[in-house]
Amino acid sequence: MAAMNRLRYPLQLESRMLPTDALFWYAEEATPELRPLVAGMLMLDRRPDPDRLRASVERWVARLPRLRQRVVEAPLRLGLPEWEDDPHFDLDYHAREVILPEPATDRHLFDFAGAVFATPLDPMRPLWEAYLIEGLEGGRAACFFKTHHAVMDGVGSLAVFDAFTQSHRAEPVRVPRHLPLRPPSPAGTRLARMARDAVGNGAAAAAAAAASTARAMLRPGELAGDVARTVRSVRGLLADLTVAGTYDPLASESTGIGRRLDGMTLSLPRLVRIKDALDVSLNDVVLTILSGAVGRYHSHRKVIVPELHCMVPMSLRQDSERHTLGNRVGAFNIALPVGERDPLLRLERIRRQTGAAKGDRRGAVYPTLMRVMALMPGFAYRYFAQMATRQINLICTNMAGPPGRRYLAGAGVEAILPFAPVALGVPLSIALLSYADTYGIGIDSDPAAIPDPELLHRYLDMAVDEIERCAIPHTAAPTVRRARRGPGRSAAARPAGRSVSLRKIGGRKPGGASSPPRERLARTRRSPGPNAAGAPPKRKLHAERSGKTSSAMTARNSDRSRK
Repeated sequence: MAAMNRLRYPLQLESRMLPTDALFWYAEEATPELRPLVAGMLMLDRRPDPDRLRASVERWVARLPRLRQRVVEAPLRLGLPEWEDDPHFDLDYHAREVILPEPATDRHLFDFAGAVFATPLDPMRPLWEAYLIEGLEGGRAACFFKTHHAVMDGVGSLAVFDAFTQSHRAEPVRVPRHLPLRPPSPAGTRLARMARDAVGNGAAAAAAAAASTARAMLRPGELAGDVARTVRSVRGLLADLTVAGTYDPLASESTGIGRRLDGMTLSLPRLVRIKDALDVSLNDVVLTILSGAVGRYHSHRKVIVPELHCMVPMSLRQDSERHTLGNRVGAFNIALPVGERDPLLRLERIRRQTGAAKGDRRGAVYPTLMRVMALMPGFAYRYFAQMATRQINLICTNMAGPPGRRYLAGAGVEAILPFAPVALGVPLSIALLSYADTYGIGIDSDPAAIPDPELLHRYLDMAVDEIERCAIPHTAAPTVRRARRGPGRSAAARPAGRSVSLRKIGGRKPGGASSPPRERLARTRRSPGPNAAGAPPKRKLHAERSGKTSSAMTARNSDRSRK
């Protein structure tokens, strides 16, 4: 947490939205069935101390001024929206305490959080809500936080987590002095600020163009290399945007507005051993596991699809931007071979695609595309959003989280479960976050399309065991920590008299950098076991096809899609 200790609070944030942030703000208006929200669940080993928790929330808001700011449109909508202090900011509206009927299981917890996640935020207030949830069996508790995607991306949420939590269980929480709220700016002042920003942006663009021209004259070779890289990036992006989508019969039932949450944790050292043994990236292992689980689920539903297209967001942040808010993200598409039963063949196909996407850096073009989209009228954006969702079937985002243990007002954070949004026609979103020695997996699904997501939970476990057996022979898979599910009743199915109790937090009264792609792996036979040193051998992926008709058809369909 050395980087966190060097941060200066309160964070200095721009008053005008970035184009990438504005895109998510406009998305909800143009496409009402799209809920561009991100969320996180902190699983706590006990109930936090009420007084220290209240102090933690107050310090949190003081450190991150964005948490008390609302969105204000530019005059006549001639520019990007601005962030402005909410003169009526009410902390007790945003930070709430919920008591579930005891003893509540994790299933009850996820049912409640799913209903909260499905509810849009009030656009007239700061765009976040936080819930301390008590009543869980074993004396445990949880903290659920949701915010609009215009405020931050997944990596940016680490700034929220660091500002909210402490490094030791007994660490005192000191509330800093709050900066005074700035009064709303009159329309004339905002117009003048827009003109100043336009002039500044124009001058910066002219200076950048002049610098590029001078560099081209002095070092023409570098310019040619830059042009070639840009062409490759644009070509890769166009390939993602124009690839023929795969029809998924399950997605035809999607409404885009329902939410069913689930979560699980895996051992991070276990996944690292698997990826080291196979000599691939952790992201490739995760996508291979996901494709195996989704393939099993479709087989269970009697749906046969050779591949599904997955959007994989990628962070474009520099190291110095890791603990800042806003969106600095790109994306690329991967054809997941869900119809392929051999995990090593799935991994090989995924590794080739991710290597190509990282090599041409197509995701780096997304910020430019988003700047253009932010200037589109609502109907044009709606058309583009609908067209884009037809190209993908699911979303998988993978983030590196805090490496050390954290605490919240005396309660230990056992795991962090991130959640990403689903959309109309995209009924499944998987988010992963490493924390200490755990790997939290948040599953967000549309219940109209996926009525039994607990099967996905089970199939993810099975897919991890499967690839581990291939990577490290003769190794028994450890037991995965599962949610305490109990009877599995939803909130609506609980008996009368067991209602949810809502309180203010701290109160007692109710109230409202990627590496270039590796060379193609050699064809080798599987090693029978550990090497002489006792360490598991590096496994090589089989490049040859299994000879099965379904595998060959899957490979040809994937190759045709990439072309």
